[in-house]
Amino acid sequence: MTGLVMVALLLIVLCALALCLPLWRANLPQGGLTRSELNRRLYQRRLVEIEQEREVGVLGDEQETLVELQRSLLDDVPGAETPASAGARWVWLPGVLALVVISVGLYWHLGGWREVMAWQSASSRLSELSNRILVERDSQVTEQDLQDFTLALRTRLQSDGQDYRGWLLLGRLLLDSNDGESAEQALERAYRLSPDPDLVAVPYAQALMTNGDEARARELLGKVLARNPSNLEARSLTAFMALQKEDYQGALAEWQSMLPLLEAGSARYQMIERSMNYARQQLAERAPVVHGASAGQSAASAASGFPLTVTLSEGVTLPEHSYLFVYAVEPDGPPMPIAVQRIESPRFPVSLRLTDADAMMEGGKLADHPKLQFRARISASGNVMDRSGAWEGASQPVDLQAPMPVSIDIRIDHPL
Repeated sequence: MTGLVMVALLLIVLCALALCLPLWRANLPQGGLTRSELNRRLYQRRLVEIEQEREVGVLGDEQETLVELQRSLLDDVPGAETPASAGARWVWLPGVLALVVISVGLYWHLGGWREVMAWQSASSRLSELSNRILVERDSQVTEQDLQDFTLALRTRLQSDGQDYRGWLLLGRLLLDSNDGESAEQALERAYRLSPDPDLVAVPYAQALMTNGDEARARELLGKVLARNPSNLEARSLTAFMALQKEDYQGALAEWQSMLPLLEAGSARYQMIERSMNYARQQLAERAPVVHGASAGQSAASAASGFPLTVTLSEGVTLPEHSYLFVYAVEPDGPPMPIAVQRIESPRFPVSLRLTDADAMMEGGKLADHPKLQFRARISASGNVMDRSGAWEGASQPVDLQAPMPVSIDIRIDHPL
């Protein structure tokens, strides 16, 4: 901040000089002499000439010549020269004061001094935040603390850019804050600097996958597993990528290979077992057999889409510029949307129809799932993953084997 103030003062001084120099030059006497000084010198010179003429004997009436010389000097004396010069010496002061006031006022209202002070405050707290977040794992750490820590860490890495651990930590923080592009840049730097690239490969692949570069992510994970087949994080991410593409058989194979590496009965072991059961269920229902006229009618209705009506509960505060996300999920399955629509600046109540055209996976069909639940989220961000200030609501589960309801109601009623 001190450097910024010094530069600002220097600029103001330069502008003041540019304003004052023309005024000072205009008030300087021409040739370095005032008019009164010039008349005095001419008077003295004429007196010397009169004395010389008197000695030579060419002077007529000396007294009359002196009187005439004095009269001409009095006639040529400027009347208000001294007051005018004194006033002109300070004519630059109001201009300089106006320059300072306007410059400071404009910077106060339009400048980024608040952001600069916040940045410097965050940088000065790097050690404190690092200890609370990484060492003590303080449960009172707020979202603002995490943002300040990310900013301070990014600042430090600008001066010490060879620390791969710092770039790795920064990349993970940016991934958690859904800044995939910046996370990829930080993790790529960590990957190049790390003495063991496998330490960085999995989060780097996750950042690549977040930004849509699945080919490079798969290649990177393949290299890691070729060197270390027991890398649980690499296998877990590979299974997740297969699940996203509805490759349930591939996801099952990865999860099956992870189970022997985990302690039976642990929380992660149980989570993988649940995921495997879900994948087996999806494989068993890939080609569902529909019996009865009502079920056939329901499947036909599902193919044409689901009519949805979204309303707001009392107390829901809408952002000035909002986005509405309406999506379908399995009631007891993973949280990944099966189909989604995004509506900018919605007017409630909103009526829409969610169809196979909104599917997240190419060729995906809503009718392939035995049950669906429809959810709606209102957010100030165009990113559905941004939960800050967002509100959400959900419908009752819809059984696709039962008759299709005329309309499915979703009421947004709770904050995230």
